[in-house]
Amino acid sequence: MIKRIQNLKISFKLYILVGVALIGMLIIGGMSFNLMGKLNEKTSDISTSWLPSVDTGRAMTATLSNIRLNELGYLTAISDEIEQLSLKYVESEKSKMDSLLTKYESLIDQEEKPYYENALNLWTQYSQADDKLMALAKQGNTDEARSILEGECVELYNSLNTAFSDIVTYNQNGSEEETVSSERLYRNALIFQAGIIIVIIIIGVFFSFVIIRGIKFPIFEIEKAASRMAQGDLDIDISYTSKDELGVLSDQVRELIRKLQMIIDDENKFLAQMASGDFTVDSTCETEYTGGFKPLLISFRAIAEKLNHTILQISESSAQVASGSDQVSSGAQALSQGATEQASSVEELAATINEISEKVKQNAENARQANHMAGVVGSEMQTSNQKMQEMMQAMNNISNCSDEIGKIIKTIEDIAFQTNILALNAAVEAARAGTAGKGFAVVADEVRNLAGKSAEASKNTSVLIENSLRAVENGTLIADETAQSLLQTVKGVEEVANIISQISEASNNQAEAISQITMGIDQISSVVQTNSATAQESAAASEELSSQSQLMKDLVGRFRLRG
Repeated sequence: MIKRIQNLKISFKLYILVGVALIGMLIIGGMSFNLMGKLNEKTSDISTSWLPSVDTGRAMTATLSNIRLNELGYLTAISDEIEQLSLKYVESEKSKMDSLLTKYESLIDQEEKPYYENALNLWTQYSQADDKLMALAKQGNTDEARSILEGECVELYNSLNTAFSDIVTYNQNGSEEETVSSERLYRNALIFQAGIIIVIIIIGVFFSFVIIRGIKFPIFEIEKAASRMAQGDLDIDISYTSKDELGVLSDQVRELIRKLQMIIDDENKFLAQMASGDFTVDSTCETEYTGGFKPLLISFRAIAEKLNHTILQISESSAQVASGSDQVSSGAQALSQGATEQASSVEELAATINEISEKVKQNAENARQANHMAGVVGSEMQTSNQKMQEMMQAMNNISNCSDEIGKIIKTIEDIAFQTNILALNAAVEAARAGTAGKGFAVVADEVRNLAGKSAEASKNTSVLIENSLRAVENGTLIADETAQSLLQTVKGVEEVANIISQISEASNNQAEAISQITMGIDQISSVVQTNSATAQESAAASEELSSQSQLMKDLVGRFRLRG
């Protein structure tokens, strides 16, 4: 059976597993609905038949008691109002009893019908006895009515109570039996459902184990095979065989491994023969190169064809190289001799240029030093001219200060003149004062003498300042002339410095030009020497090339080529 399940399609296996689960769910669901229906039926019987019958029986017992009490109240009433009220209540309870009996009739089944008929018969008798009792009571025959109440009605009352009690007991027993039956049905259903669930679980576990095992192991084997294939190991054996999808996949993987092994073996042979020099090789299993493997065979054939064509061209070219290498060798020898002579001439020219370059460099250095010295002299002349300008500015400041001093001396002379006049006035006033003014006259004389001395000193100072001003003016004129002379000298020095700078710059340019010429000659010499060496090397290489071309021709002859 397990083998038959293993050969099923995976989708069908899953359908079986899902089908088992669905069937189990349907069985459990059907049983649940059936149980619920039966329990509902039992519950409905209890709630709509048994319990209402019990309630109706108890209500009829209570109604009968009320009738009995109100009949007694009617016979013992002490007033017409109580009598009428009791009568009215008796009629109402009798009507209620009829309704209860009718209700009970609708609740009973065939088995319970005798209880109803017995109760109905007894109630009819009791109702007739009650009508008779009421009629006697209305006629005033109270004693006879009481005798009926205490005689016939008591017996009927007891019988009715017994009948109602039987009804209640019967329905209570039936309700209890239905309850017990419901519980038993519920327990049996639970046990049956548990059994069904256990069976379904066992079946589900069995199918799950078989299906999972049938999926897990081949997938593991295929995964392991794919991992080994990814590592380049094709020595793989997949043992799983089945008619399901994994069996088909295993067959395809086995076919892929077989095809890869054949193609790789074919490629190894292909490359081995090519490596041995045989380019006439071709595939021995062309039919295996299908689909994506087809371009591989095409590429290998294209490689072999291109190598074959290339080596053929090499073979043809080697002969031409051999003949041309002799011509290159003779030409290289002649070129080497001419290059050697050119190198000798260039070396002599380079020596002459180097001597000229040294002289020009010496002249440029002398011009540079002269330019530097002229620059220094020009700078010193500029400094001297600046100092002369500062001296002229100082002399102008002295002249300005002398003018200010002259103004001050003029002020002093005015003060001395005023002082002299004041002294004269004081002497006049002292003469007027007589003896009392003698002391003041002496002071006035001293002030006048002091004013005269101040005037004399200011005159002498004014003369000295005038002499200084004349000397300053003369010095300023001389300094101005000196500054002009220095300015002309500075201009001349600057012109000389510019000329020397131009000479120095021209000498530097000549030196640089000669240096570049020297470099060019050196480069030419180097190139000529290199050409000479290259020509010699070319001659040697052409001889080597000739021997190598013959060797290449021999090597190409070892290959087996098409065409």
